[in-house]
Amino acid sequence: MHRRDFLRAGAAAATVIGAPLLPGSPLPGAEPERGTPGKTSHHLAGMTLEQLRDDYQERLFGQYLPFWEKGGIDRQHGGFRCELNDDGSPASDEKFIWYQGRGVWIYSFLCNEFSHDRRWLEIARQGRDFLVKHMYAGGGKWYEKVHSDGTLIEGLGENVYGWLFAAAGLAEYYRAANQAEDLDLAKTSLRSALRAYDDPGYTDTHTTQYTGLDLDARGLRSQGHSMVTIAVLTGLLAQHADPALEDLQRRHVALVLSKFWNPQYRIVNEYLRHDFSRAPGAEAHMLTGHAIETLWLLMAEARRRQDEHLFETAAGRVHRFLEMCWDYIFDGLGDGNFHVFGTKTQPRGPEYDVKTMWAHCEAMVACLMVFEHTGAAWARQWYERLRAYTLKVMPVAGLGVWRQAVDRQGKDLKRVGVSTKRKDNFHQARYLMLDLLCVKRMLARNSLPTGGAS
Repeated sequence: MHRRDFLRAGAAAATVIGAPLLPGSPLPGAEPERGTPGKTSHHLAGMTLEQLRDDYQERLFGQYLPFWEKGGIDRQHGGFRCELNDDGSPASDEKFIWYQGRGVWIYSFLCNEFSHDRRWLEIARQGRDFLVKHMYAGGGKWYEKVHSDGTLIEGLGENVYGWLFAAAGLAEYYRAANQAEDLDLAKTSLRSALRAYDDPGYTDTHTTQYTGLDLDARGLRSQGHSMVTIAVLTGLLAQHADPALEDLQRRHVALVLSKFWNPQYRIVNEYLRHDFSRAPGAEAHMLTGHAIETLWLLMAEARRRQDEHLFETAAGRVHRFLEMCWDYIFDGLGDGNFHVFGTKTQPRGPEYDVKTMWAHCEAMVACLMVFEHTGAAWARQWYERLRAYTLKVMPVAGLGVWRQAVDRQGKDLKRVGVSTKRKDNFHQARYLMLDLLCVKRMLARNSLPTGGAS
C-alpha cells in the first residue's frame, strides 16, 4: 500500500460507535475494476451489488425495524424494552442501561446516516430523555436497571459497561440533535467510567462469567473495556477535537496492540492483571468474539486517524483468528473461549458448543470492511462464508430479530445467564447498517475492489 493514497482515502472518515463512515476509495493495491457507467456486473455473496444492497435494506427496514415498532420501543415513557415475546409484545418491564445507551445510538445513527427522518430522531430523543431523567445517577455514573416507568430496580452496577454505552448513545445523539449538553454528558460519563475502571479495587464479576477461568476478578483489566472505550472515542473524536481524548484513545489502542496481545501464542488475552501484566491462568486464553470486534474497531480508528499500519495489523489478526476458530465440520465460528492448551475441563482450541449471533455479525463487519478497502481475497471469502452460515442458522421465520445463539449443529440454544426472551437491539442492527453502507459505497464506485492478497 502507498501511504499517500491511504491518507487520501481516509481523509473523509466520519464516525460511529466504533465504525467511521469509511470513504469510498479502496486502499492502494486494490484499484477498482472499471465498468459501464451506471451498471455493474460484479457479484458478492452470489448476488449483484444491487441485489445485495436490496437484501440488506429489506432485512433492516422491512424486517428488523418493524419488529421493534411492535413493543420494543416504549412510546409512553421512552426508552427500549429488550425482553420481548416473539410477537413483539413486552415480556418484562425492565430496562437495562446497556440497551438504553445502545438503542439511542442505533436510532441516532439511522437518523444521521440513512435520512434525517423525524421518526428515527423522535425515538432517539425519547430514549435519550428517558435515559437522562431516570437512569443518570450524577457525576457521569448510571443506574443499572429501572422499570418501564423509570422507578429504580438496581443501582450502580458491578461494571461500567453501561456507563460507556450511555456515553456512546449520547455522542451519536449529539451528532443528530447538536445539543452541547449531550456532548458534555458523554465526555463526563466516559471519564467517570475510566476513573472507576482504573481503581485497583474495581471488581467486574462479568469478567469471568462465561470463561470458566479461576480468576480473582478484583482489579483485573479486560480487553472489553478498552474495546468499548475505543469505540466511544472514535465516535467522539470524529466530530469533536479534544487533545486529552486523543491521548486517551492512543493509550487504549496501544493497550490492545501491545499489552492484551500475547506474542508468545499470537492471541489476544481478554484479561490481565491491574498493571497490565499477564494474569496467571489466563495467559493462554482468548475470547474470540471480543477479539474480532475489537480489531474492526481498531480498523475504524485507523481510518479516522489515517494510519495504514494500524489497519493492516488489525486486518491480519482478524484473518488469523477466523482461520483458527472456524468449525470446519459443522461451519460457524467458535466465537467464545479459545484455549491454547487443553485441560480436563476445557478443550484445546475453540469452543464450538455455543455460537453467538452477535459475534458472527461482528466478524461480517470486519471482513467486509477489509474487503472494501483492500480487495483482499481472504476477506471476501470469509465474509461470504460467514454470511452463508449466519443466514442459515440465525434468522427465525417471520420474526425479523435473529436468535441469540445456536449449538454446534446450528440448533437454537439458551445462553447461560441470558433470558430466552431477550432480543438484541444492537449487534444485528449495527451490522446491517454498516454493511449496507459499505455495499452502497461500492455501488457508488460502480465496482468491487480487486488486487488484494489471498
